[in-house]
Amino acid sequence: MPDAQLLGPVAVFARFLTGLAHQLDPAAGWYGVFAQRDPEGLRACLDGRDIPPWDVVESMLHDLAADQGEHALRSALPRARQLHARALADHDAGPAGRLALQERLEAMLREHRDAGLRARELQGAVWAAAGTPEAERFARELAWADDDHTRAGARVAELRARLAALALAADDGRSGPTPVDPAPGPDPAPGPTPKARPAPRAGSQAEPPRKATGRPRGARFAGLEPTAEDTPAQVPGDPGSAPRGARFAGACDDAPQADGPRPAAAPADPEARRAAADTASRLARLRAAGDGGLAHAELCAAVTRPAPELPLLMAALEQAGLGFDVATFLWEAACLPPAALAAAAAALAAAGRTADSGTLLRQAAARPVEEVAHIALALLALDRAGAAGELLTALARARTPQESAASAGVAPDTLGPLLLDAAERVSAHRRSDIAHALRLARQHADP
Repeated sequence: MPDAQLLGPVAVFARFLTGLAHQLDPAAGWYGVFAQRDPEGLRACLDGRDIPPWDVVESMLHDLAADQGEHALRSALPRARQLHARALADHDAGPAGRLALQERLEAMLREHRDAGLRARELQGAVWAAAGTPEAERFARELAWADDDHTRAGARVAELRARLAALALAADDGRSGPTPVDPAPGPDPAPGPTPKARPAPRAGSQAEPPRKATGRPRGARFAGLEPTAEDTPAQVPGDPGSAPRGARFAGACDDAPQADGPRPAAAPADPEARRAAADTASRLARLRAAGDGGLAHAELCAAVTRPAPELPLLMAALEQAGLGFDVATFLWEAACLPPAALAAAAAALAAAGRTADSGTLLRQAAARPVEEVAHIALALLALDRAGAAGELLTALARARTPQESAASAGVAPDTLGPLLLDAAERVSAHRRSDIAHALRLARQHADP
């Protein structure tokens, strides 16, 4: 009997990864970067004690292609996907799988935001140091920060997909999650290789210098650093139907309420269209030049534009062949203040981009529960009760009943009924648990 039939999925994948590593130069390419950044994390993955994120596996496969040709990548990629997905499913099905995923998601959400902030700081430093010897160093650090941000975003999406698979398995009564493709859809571009970006000089640290953040920075390779912060973990919610039952502002209890696209009050400002096209053109030039740091800074600035302009910019990005930047744009928009985020989601839906609006709301559900509550209230103020229900459904699916009840505490009379409707869309059992948590919260509030 083949050894693979005697080993568990995690061990089988570890063997595959070790075989892949043996074909690579440990001092070159992305494999060399990973080995220098976190040798202990790399060793844990090769030994089968941990599973690397998919972006790490994909980068190693691209190292293989650089050494042996694209045919090697095409040959190894399908098996790598299959073994990685099976290993993750087996790992996550363990008794502590959900808790471990939540902790990792919390850490990676902070990694993603910190890398974005770091990139913005460095972008300012690059501009300020233009024409000086320091400019090259800042540009090199900016490239690393941009890569950190891109990888953290990919890992957040992967962790959310794994949590969603666990939730679906629990709802269906299965003993374990179905293996989830870590990178659904077309293969994403691997990003700039170490040769195509400012690479670390010989003898230097691969990790660029960073400002102190007051929290541990370890496990950079796999993005697994545990923290003690209280940001709850999230997974994408079920878009489902609009809220039922008790309504905000006394709407009908029986009829489902949906937020369909609504026509804008006036045609888009031609100046706004030109600005969107100009931004997309600048991004295209930056991407073609391999300057991901400047491109990311451009996206971060664009996210803060008035909400009605955001759909125009996303359409311009797609027309310029930058559809992959739309995902990054939505990640950044999910960090906007609650009122601005709600306005952005409403503007996307009004422009007919309902899928993007839903994606934005489900990403926003990753924020602290009090902030999620304020986003829901802002959506209700915009007459977007269906969108508020979608947001609360994601909350009810991912959080504990106590955490969900805490969100309703921001405005109990308004959010309590909507939260119960959202919980019912997850399952009757979840609704019962959240109803009990709401009763307990009321008892503690009114002793």
